[in-house]
Amino acid sequence: MKKIYCIKCGDSTKKIGKSLFICLRCDFHYYENPRPTNAVILENKNGEILLVNRAHPPKKGWWDLPGGFIGFNESFEEGARREIKEELGISVSNFRYVNSHYNLYLYKGLYYHTLCVNFAAKLPHKKIIPRDDVASIRFFSKDNIPFKKIAFAAVKKGLEGYLLSLHQPKRP
Repeated sequence: MKKIYCIKCGDSTKKIGKSLFICLRCDFHYYENPRPTNAVILENKNGEILLVNRAHPPKKGWWDLPGGFIGFNESFEEGARREIKEELGISVSNFRYVNSHYNLYLYKGLYYHTLCVNFAAKLPHKKIIPRDDVASIRFFSKDNIPFKKIAFAAVKKGLEGYLLSLHQPKRP
């Protein structure tokens, strides 16, 4: 278990429950909460889903959805627009909420707790230029998603939930 030090005075803390740390010197209460992330399921005009191949660790070479960590002073939607612009060079804004899932994100030997909000949107008819941390892109038919090579559990669950929702009858 990693040692958590007080962010106020630097002394040792005692863990209470799953996420509360209390400083043994100044009694400061610190809650370790998940870091917010997003992912966007983009469909082209043929109904295929765009996946990105990760260029860097963690999970270099694995398939993922475009998205990433939410920045300070950003909403989930603002973060999604920024990530798509950074990773694909296009602007997308017609997001709809799909679902959200918890994830453990292993990076350089440490696990980070994340909470991923998954969105869906139609892909505009614009040229996509893989950049930032995207090695390449590929479109997959809905029945050919490489679930065994999806980088993160929250993205995999998001895709599964999205595909399942397509087969649900619409409520009035």
